[in-house]
Amino acid sequence: MVGEIAVREFRAVPLFVDVDGTLTRADISLESFIRIAKSGVAGLIAVMLWLVRGRAFAKVMAARRDPVDASRLPYRQEVLDLIAGAQGEGRPVILASASHWRNIARIARYLGLDEPVLASRGRTNLKGRTKLAAIQARVGADGAFDYIGDSAADVPVWRAARTGWSVGSLIDGVRRLGAGRPDGWRVAIRAMRPHQWAKNALVLVPAVTSGHFTEAATALTAVSAAVLMSLIASSIYLVNDLLDVDSDRAHRTKWTRPLAHGDLSIPRALALSTVLAGVGLVGGWWLGGRPLIGWLLTYMAITTAYSFRLKAVMVGDAVVLASLYTIRIWIGGVAVGVPLSFWLLLFSVFLFLSLAYLKRYIEMRDVIEPDKLLSGRGYVGSDLDVVMMSGVSSGMVAILVLALFAHDPATAEHYAAPELLWLLCLPLMYWINRIWMMARRGEVEGDPVSFAIRDRRSIMVGLAMGVIFIVALLGGPA
Repeated sequence: MVGEIAVREFRAVPLFVDVDGTLTRADISLESFIRIAKSGVAGLIAVMLWLVRGRAFAKVMAARRDPVDASRLPYRQEVLDLIAGAQGEGRPVILASASHWRNIARIARYLGLDEPVLASRGRTNLKGRTKLAAIQARVGADGAFDYIGDSAADVPVWRAARTGWSVGSLIDGVRRLGAGRPDGWRVAIRAMRPHQWAKNALVLVPAVTSGHFTEAATALTAVSAAVLMSLIASSIYLVNDLLDVDSDRAHRTKWTRPLAHGDLSIPRALALSTVLAGVGLVGGWWLGGRPLIGWLLTYMAITTAYSFRLKAVMVGDAVVLASLYTIRIWIGGVAVGVPLSFWLLLFSVFLFLSLAYLKRYIEMRDVIEPDKLLSGRGYVGSDLDVVMMSGVSSGMVAILVLALFAHDPATAEHYAAPELLWLLCLPLMYWINRIWMMARRGEVEGDPVSFAIRDRRSIMVGLAMGVIFIVALLGGPA
């Protein structure tokens, strides 16, 4: 590789620019491996066999099978500005990357760079001292050059460069370009989506509806199960974001997510996901033994299948989402040893089916072309009215189930004032109709559950329903 590069005599000092983590926040090769692996079992096996033969070989095969879309990458504006400044001075700008040369050439063409790129080719992985040798072969052993990089692997290149810039950590003798990387812990916590943990309050429902939540041991067990559920859910969120990098970058709000934006690296995301899942499962075994860990594994399996395939299945994706909410309630029942009501499970399925359709409706709302397939989903723009009709209908069925539950003679055995349960239908009817109308007006963004925990009126509705339920369970003043 190095020997094939002819020494060039540049009129001005050339600027060499690293790509992965520098010019773009993405890791092109790793993202290609993931896209190929998620295409199916055959793709996963292929990636594993390629990696066995070496990283350079795997990059060659990935570049052939999964060419990068240069227009979708998250470029760093400060690096683009430096490149533009160098071009304005008449200096050559050359991309030098450990990714495969085919992909780097596509990026160079997209950015309008004329110079031939330096990148991995054949069995040569252009990184560290190998990259330095390639640069020196291009400019000559005594030729001056500038370099922009981001990691410890770039230290040999920085030392040989006339001027070096880093978009990563501060390094002696290297100029910092931009604000550097965001704080690791803050990024990791944001990627865990703690705002979504409110959904895991459903784990507390069996303990609350059974009236045993006032017992300290039961309350502690239920809260512990909800915490473990949150850790496992965050583990799956990381995997889901990893698989959705491309569609998230194309989304008008999700492009800021840590993985899509490049603030969190793929290896760190995988490591964090593994730790969270491990802690959640070990804690589940300690808290509830085989039954609880069995349901936690079931949740993980269904959620992983959803991330890989089921989210792209029209209608099936909404049914799966509703089921995952209901499984949270089931996990709560298993954790505290409370038998679950048929009415409660049925109510949960239809209520969360309505919210699942609402989530899809929000995603589809801004699709202009009626026949355009929503990125990563199984819907087109013309399905919008059907999705809304299905969602509103599911919400009304949930209210009907709640009314039937209140009318069931068996309910009177567990509630001091069961006739008051009828009143729960009124605020719920108001809330479901209101949130759908607001979504139709474009006033609800993202996940409807996240919207509800921030919306003042939704919180008031929840408090009102809580008061009605407590009075029905314990009885009012004599």
